[in-house]
Amino acid sequence: MEKKTILVVDNGETIRETLVKILEREGYRVLTAEDGQAALEVLKENQTNLILSDVCMPRMDGNKLLKLAKAIQPDVEVILMTGHGKTEMGLEALRAGAFDFIQKPFTKLALNKTIKQALEKQAMASELRFLKERVRELLGEIMELIGEPPVHRMPYPRPLRADSTH
Repeated sequence: MEKKTILVVDNGETIRETLVKILEREGYRVLTAEDGQAALEVLKENQTNLILSDVCMPRMDGNKLLKLAKAIQPDVEVILMTGHGKTEMGLEALRAGAFDFIQKPFTKLALNKTIKQALEKQAMASELRFLKERVRELLGEIMELIGEPPVHRMPYPRPLRADSTH
C-alpha cells in the first residue's frame, strides 16, 4: 500500500518538526512548508493527500491556502489548526471546504484520529467516483449490446376530464 502524503504548513519550526516526527512514526510521507505561499509550490510538484496547516502565518494564512490548495488539488483534505481559536474562524474554514479545524495544543491521539477520518473520507470519495465511472462504462456497454435505449416514462394517472363522473 502506498504511503499517504501529508503536507505540514506552519511558520513555527518547532511545531513543524514535532508534527513531522509524529506523522512519520505513523507511517506517513511528510512534506513541510513554512507558510501558505511555500505550501502552494510544494502542492504544484507533489500529489498530496492531506494538508495540516496553521491558520495564522505570514505571507498567506491557512484560510487562503485552503481555497487555493483546493484549486490545485481538489481532492486534498485540509485540517486547519490554530492557537488563537475563535469559533467563527473554524466555521469559516469548514464552509470553505476544510475537513476540520482543531485547537492547539491538541493531543497526538486527537490529531491521529482526525487525520485518519479525513483520509477515510478521501478514500470513500475516490471509491465513489471510481464506481460511478464504472457504472457509466457498463451502461455504455449494455447500450451498445441492445442498441437504442427504450424511452422510459413514468406512469402518470390520466388527467380527469371535465365531463368525467369519477
